[in-house]
Amino acid sequence: MDETGPIRVLQIVGRMDRGGIENFVMNLYRNMDREKVQFDFLCHYGREAAFNDEIRALGGRIYEMPAIRDETHIYYWKVFQYIRALNRFFREHTEYRIIHGQMTNTAAIYMPIARKYGVTTRIAHGHSTRGKGGLQGFVTVLLQRPVRRFATHWFACSKAAALWLYPKEAVVQGKVRIVPNAVDARAFRFSRETRERVRRDLGLEDKLVIGCVARFRPEKNQSFLLKVLKKALEEEPRAVLLFVGDGPCEETARREAAALGLQDKTFFLGARADVPDLLQAMDVLAMPSLFEGMPVTGIEAQAAGLPLVVSTGVPEELDITGNVRLLPLDQGPKAWAEQIAATGEGSARRDTTELIRAKGYDIAAAAAWLQDFYLKQHDLGGPVLDTQ
Repeated sequence: MDETGPIRVLQIVGRMDRGGIENFVMNLYRNMDREKVQFDFLCHYGREAAFNDEIRALGGRIYEMPAIRDETHIYYWKVFQYIRALNRFFREHTEYRIIHGQMTNTAAIYMPIARKYGVTTRIAHGHSTRGKGGLQGFVTVLLQRPVRRFATHWFACSKAAALWLYPKEAVVQGKVRIVPNAVDARAFRFSRETRERVRRDLGLEDKLVIGCVARFRPEKNQSFLLKVLKKALEEEPRAVLLFVGDGPCEETARREAAALGLQDKTFFLGARADVPDLLQAMDVLAMPSLFEGMPVTGIEAQAAGLPLVVSTGVPEELDITGNVRLLPLDQGPKAWAEQIAATGEGSARRDTTELIRAKGYDIAAAAAWLQDFYLKQHDLGGPVLDTQ
């Protein structure tokens, strides 16, 4: 780049803790040529997060907005404080021509403000296929719909996510760019040595290890998986359940495990940085989600050669290796237990690196495309409108 240095793209996110969207954004960030494109982060929820130190080490700046919601509540009375803070931010930071809205639930607020202060490229990026239940879900949907009007470019992680957030005709006409939730396939390549080491360290050498890598949130449905484990143990006493992640529903899940007498069969490992190694140790990944956009963990698991059993709340597009079994939740815990046991016992692990790349889910290609997109938008001084 010239003497002005890299262009700076503002990623609008919730909080940069370990989660599917956050892992995806960090995967992209690590694979950018940061002499050409640098990420900064407009975060919400107002506290230090797992990736903050790495972001700063890579040269990124982190800005915090007042939180108008947390994991379980929306604080409606803080909306005007939020609007004032956004106006102040974009008035003071005129260096940003591009914002990438990974968080769409307040995009109807931040996008028109960004436009007012000269942000010419405003990307909305859909990562879900459904809103939450109750009043919070209703308000979220209400706030997301106007994003179609204020965004200059429409992205989504899957066709299912695109159809939920954008008009069907726009999806059919190719006006929505599907950006794969790509991963570093090499980092997840199956290694028998790693598998044996991690299983030995966790005391799981002779176990049937069912894994669940997800935030503890209602839509991830971990309580259903505890009932599945209870049924699985009736036929397979070697079964154990490995939970990787944290979140507001974790304590509830711990209590449910105790109530079902599963304390010795469930492992709550918390949010971990060694997910690639933990996936090696598992025999099957279970994903009983009520809904998903395109779970990054599901791609990572396939990159590790791991078989998956997932609910029909997960897009069929997830199956990029032929190693994913879809099962409706209404089949019940017993059917899930049988499918998990059959899948975990009967699948030979293999190196899927080249297949992941061929399907377009390797991070190097995804980052190169997005970097080129950012640079073209910046050089144009404004967007070639995708959506209007």
